Amino acid sequence: MEKFKHIDAFVLAGGKSSRMGTDKGLLLFENKHLVEWAIDELQLIFDKVIIVSNKQVYKKFKLEVIKDVKKNLGPAGGIYSILKHSKTNYIVVVSCDMPFINSNAIAFLINQCNDYDITIPVYKNKLQPLCAVYSKNCLVKWKELIDKNEIKLQNMIEHFNVLKINVDDNSLFNESQFVNINDRNDFENAFQLLNYAN
Repeated sequence: MEKFKHIDAFVLAGGKSSRMGTDKGLLLFENKHLVEWAIDELQLIFDKVIIVSNKQVYKKFKLEVIKDVKKNLGPAGGIYSILKHSKTNYIVVVSCDMPFINSNAIAFLINQCNDYDITIPVYKNKLQPLCAVYSKNCLVKWKELIDKNEIKLQNMIEHFNVLKINVDDNSLFNESQFVNINDRNDFENAFQLLNYAN
């Protein structure tokens, strides 16, 4: 597949991982760190993949690492940092705790984004803001929302021109694609999914 040269991909790895008790992105999942599953898949279709983290240890993955501009705001703060940093008009954002993301599914989203501020998959009636395409045009309004302390992604998204794509019947997407590993139980379940897939 030809790579997207005018879109950057960002992996959010700045969470506190309070439910896991250790940095999720650095957990070993099968034979590599959890964050590497996202990185490897994204590098199939992007020339530039950037990690968002306040921890210098992420530099060991030989990618650019940027820090949160506004700290302790969760994913909303991470996306703000991405919008502020990015030099491209469109940006793909994924979370480091989604080991089953699919590069073909990401490419599909990009090809739908047109002039929308945000292009986001909806799976089983649930928005997936951490596997989505954002426009640089979101920056000003995103900052306004953060300044008002409105930092819940599901609410923030409603302030933009959003393309919500129902992917329930799209063969590129499946339930595992949107699996988030938040705690030890999720981690064990993800191992079962991996073994089932193999």
